[in-house]
Amino acid sequence: MPADLQDDIQTEIAAAAARLIAEEGLDYASAKRKAADEVLGAGRRRTLPDNATLERELRRYLATFDADQHRPRLAAMRALALDLMQRLARFDPHLVGAVLNGSATAHSNIHLHLFTDSAKDVEMFLLDSGVDFEVEDAGRRRAEPGAPSEELHFVVPGPLAGRAERIGVILSVHDTDAIRIAPRHRSTEPDLDPVEAAGRANAKSLRELIDRAGRAG
Repeated sequence: MPADLQDDIQTEIAAAAARLIAEEGLDYASAKRKAADEVLGAGRRRTLPDNATLERELRRYLATFDADQHRPRLAAMRALALDLMQRLARFDPHLVGAVLNGSATAHSNIHLHLFTDSAKDVEMFLLDSGVDFEVEDAGRRRAEPGAPSEELHFVVPGPLAGRAERIGVILSVHDTDAIRIAPRHRSTEPDLDPVEAAGRANAKSLRELIDRAGRAG
């Protein structure tokens, strides 16, 4: 298959997957598989687009079909993330994922990386704060450099006034030294703010990003 045709198919699959993520809340892997079946037919051999291509198409979809809701939703989710980070300041929180890179949908979680040598301290802090959370062991990923020791999941009220929605929060607890490892999901997209592209942002960087987006909006 010619390379340009392959690229076109990859983009078509990514665009279809972006729609599934935005509308149905599918995860990236499930959305890519379902989109490939839609584009090429079930059971056909195919190469799936990478996550960078999918995120680019997702941002394009949101800007085109959800523009009126996406911008205020993203701003509210970032403000909520900053508030959580301020409360968790003792654990060196950093924002990662869709809320940072601008591809957050109504189905997205707020994902924070914490850097501390005691996951139990994080659990005790949440318990003392009255947070009802679940613990997911990350043992299967511990062989990866900088992998979390565990993940803590809970929900908080949605950030947009007048809506009875709930937002999922994921706290990935890493050892203190893991902050030295470069973020996995950095981007080279030229249209992204440098903080969005960095793959990981502390509270100071997130606050600056929020201020710049507010001035631009």
